[in-house]
Amino acid sequence: MIKRDETNRVVFHHSLAHKSDVEEIRSWHLERGFEDIGYHFVILKTGNTESGRDIKMVGAHAAGKNADSIGICFEGDFRTETATGRQYDAATSLYHCLCRAYGKNLSIEFHRESTDENPCPGIGLDRGLLINSLSNGGI
Repeated sequence: MIKRDETNRVVFHHSLAHKSDVEEIRSWHLERGFEDIGYHFVILKTGNTESGRDIKMVGAHAAGKNADSIGICFEGDFRTETATGRQYDAATSLYHCLCRAYGKNLSIEFHRESTDENPCPGIGLDRGLLINSLSNGGI
């Protein structure tokens, strides 16, 4: 794995599975030939946050944006379900912690912004609600 030289953004994803955690996603990614889980963090529906790939390393979650980003995956299939309030709150806490750690506001992006053909993280993760939560310290 390659160490990340700079960090400028966080990219949000969903797991595409109703139930999933770091270890399950890691096994999916290893089966696909990844060196480790592609995401740095997974936010469970309970609001618990699990650490994935080493935060110092380049992730494998958003082609063309991995070199300077942190990948955050929400548990859930947001094509058919919605993120929980606890997930929004956990994302807010994590985002502010990361901004403090890197000494700057990090850009906020959705995986689908990388390509027109990618719907990740689905419509059940509301960008406006997430941005509002991140800006105001919670929903």
